[in-house]
Amino acid sequence: MNKPYLGISIMPEHDFLQAVLPLLQDGDIETIEWSFDTIKFEKYKPKWLNRLLQEYADNNRLIGHGVYYSLFQAKWSKEQANWLKKLKKEVEKYNYRHISEHFGFMSDHVDHHKGCPFPVPLNKTTLAIGIDRLQRLQDAAQLPVGVENLAFSFSKYDVKRQGEFITKLIEPINGFVILDLHNIYCQSENFGIEMMDLIDCYPLDSVKEIHISGGSWQESVYQGVIKRIRRDTHDGNVPKKIFDVLPAVLQKCKSVEFVIFEKMGNSFQKPGDFVDYRNDFNKLKNIIENTTLKFEAKEWGNKIIPPKNPIEDGLLFTEQNLLSRTLLESSNYKELLSKISLKNWEIDKWDPRMIDTAIALSKKWS
Repeated sequence: MNKPYLGISIMPEHDFLQAVLPLLQDGDIETIEWSFDTIKFEKYKPKWLNRLLQEYADNNRLIGHGVYYSLFQAKWSKEQANWLKKLKKEVEKYNYRHISEHFGFMSDHVDHHKGCPFPVPLNKTTLAIGIDRLQRLQDAAQLPVGVENLAFSFSKYDVKRQGEFITKLIEPINGFVILDLHNIYCQSENFGIEMMDLIDCYPLDSVKEIHISGGSWQESVYQGVIKRIRRDTHDGNVPKKIFDVLPAVLQKCKSVEFVIFEKMGNSFQKPGDFVDYRNDFNKLKNIIENTTLKFEAKEWGNKIIPPKNPIEDGLLFTEQNLLSRTLLESSNYKELLSKISLKNWEIDKWDPRMIDTAIALSKKWS
């Protein structure tokens, strides 16, 4: 293998199929990533999607990505157990190369499909819970398992520590990292840190997959000053900075096997959006083809039987629930800080702009 496979995160919407069809017809899409838990009921999955997934699975070019497992939820739930049961059926149905999941916990503990992922305190308690959940995920899938870095953080302090934390998280299962460059871009823009400085905080020798996408800006007013917050909404064009750093990232991540281009299926609002999507894909293709790479094959995954009883922490779970509820009930950061006290989180380091962003995210996805 000399170059990573270039592919897309497949979406079920008809507009998305219209955007991607010329690339499929030209044979440019070498791999497909499917977020298998985003459609709750099989009857809502289009027939063309099943056929496409099967074709890529038969050619050993299908990879799976989870959204709603809620990796760091501090109390093990029936929803998580059912998620793993569905995962077992999914990997029996399709031949996946690997399975991955998002960093964080889902803001809605009753129905993860109504929540969004939020960061967790980076301490020994959450690390133990995360390792436990990853072991259960790998045991269910019987495949290599990875974690994607998160686009959102409450503080600059935690942004710089996420890479080291993920290193410890994946080590027991010999897992991999999905390095999402737009998530890095969000953190870079929101906290004033150079992208490469953040990228170098991650275990780049453990990067098996890279995600590329666009997003959007949200205005935030703090102390009378309007500042823009970058959001990972997957609905815009890929920023130039991401294209600029990609060659260096590919050279640093010597074991990367997949580069996946992401865009939401409902984000094609005008005819030019279809052209922009294909143009961004072709830019990625040209960068991969014209970057000198030295691939180093790596074995992924350990055979680990998870403990019978899941690790839980009552205080952390209570605080996760409290945070989720207070974000929904608050209108701004001042109101939230007046209502909440958390022992696990270092609230004194939180950025007010990011609290307001979290409030907006909670209300959008609830």
